[in-house]
Amino acid sequence: MPILNVKFPDQWPGWSIKECNLAGVAHSDMEKLSKYGGEQDIVSVSVDPRAITDYYSDSPVFRGTLSRRHPMSKAPTLIMKFAMREDFIEDLAQEASMYAGPLKTLQGTTIPESYGLYVGTLDDGQCVACLLLECWGDVIRKPFSQLPMQTRVRILERLGEIHKQGFLHGDFAERNVLQKNGDIRLIDFDQVVPDHHCNCDMDFRPGEPLPDQKNFGCRHLWEVCRNEMRIWSEYSFPRLVGERYLTLLRIRDEKTGKIKNTNNQSKRPTFVLDNAYPVS
Repeated sequence: MPILNVKFPDQWPGWSIKECNLAGVAHSDMEKLSKYGGEQDIVSVSVDPRAITDYYSDSPVFRGTLSRRHPMSKAPTLIMKFAMREDFIEDLAQEASMYAGPLKTLQGTTIPESYGLYVGTLDDGQCVACLLLECWGDVIRKPFSQLPMQTRVRILERLGEIHKQGFLHGDFAERNVLQKNGDIRLIDFDQVVPDHHCNCDMDFRPGEPLPDQKNFGCRHLWEVCRNEMRIWSEYSFPRLVGERYLTLLRIRDEKTGKIKNTNNQSKRPTFVLDNAYPVS
């Protein structure tokens, strides 16, 4: 049975756990890491003191450095998702099963590499679990709609890959999207919704008019495209104000009393242009 040896920092105030050994469960994949250090069935990881989340949390996330077998070998940085309560372990186990099961073929492309789930008991009897993942990229820090169009489409393509496997992400948001050198990975799969039937052809056609929802093939992707990503032309032209916008552009000829249209930009009321880019 593979063993994950975890060494915690000694500079965290109030943190008393120095080290723990966790055993790999059904979805662990220690072989990917054994070449970097330790024995084949034992891998040691030192937790970075710069915690990603509050280390006192019941579900802290850390970076870890793999102990190297040879000083000159390059070992990967890892992401360590912990569950420090029994009721959280079940959620972490579900996420691990997604990485190792339905989404396994997407590892390294649509989602990060997974090295498995490890569980154990601390000296005080507390049950803990750790999902070990590839450390890849950075979290998106701005709203989807403010990203370059190419990036938005890339994210949609990755999300579409999850849909093709028969699942909705369940918690799709900027915090669960990673980017690196123009590429994208999705993370956090403890709230996935199964039995999804997606008929979208993944031709998102950014910049074109808003497509019919029924013909698009997936209501969920259609809503993401329209509301979060804003890739269609209703958000580059004030379509939402409709006839009201066109009426305001009409100028009445004082002599004939007839209405005439104009393309003169100076005639456009300021508040109409403000409404052209609605912010939700």
